[in-house]
Amino acid sequence: MDEKIMECLKLLKRYVHYLQNISKAEKDRFVDDYLLRGSAERYLQLAIECCINIGNRLLSILQMKTPVKTPETYGDIFREMAHLDIIPTDFLDIIINMVRFRNRIVHMYWDVDPAQLYDILQEHLVDFDRFSEHVIDYLNTAKI
Repeated sequence: MDEKIMECLKLLKRYVHYLQNISKAEKDRFVDDYLLRGSAERYLQLAIECCINIGNRLLSILQMKTPVKTPETYGDIFREMAHLDIIPTDFLDIIINMVRFRNRIVHMYWDVDPAQLYDILQEHLVDFDRFSEHVIDYLNTAKI
């Protein structure tokens, strides 16, 4: 398996673990605690960027073997991954929504709703595990 992808998968797992610990806080405490919210935003951003980096690296490797459409946006990375059957199409909207939320954290940080952030921690951390599983399954099958 490619070393850079392996490293990103390890980092992704670490960041999700941190987010899981943060998600144990009660909602009222989370919403009122700027340190918890700030930590959640940062680790969520890092986890999403790991997914972006994994996808980008994988597409770069595949370009040597097969025609791959060059992504123009982060969302395009995942659209191409779905096109190449690395991730299932029913997962595409989920991961593109992750990227949109990452963009909100980075570019519209003053407009991040703490309640929405808390809900993401409660309901969507499993999506990172699902992404990792799809990538690992593909890498094992394709022997990259």
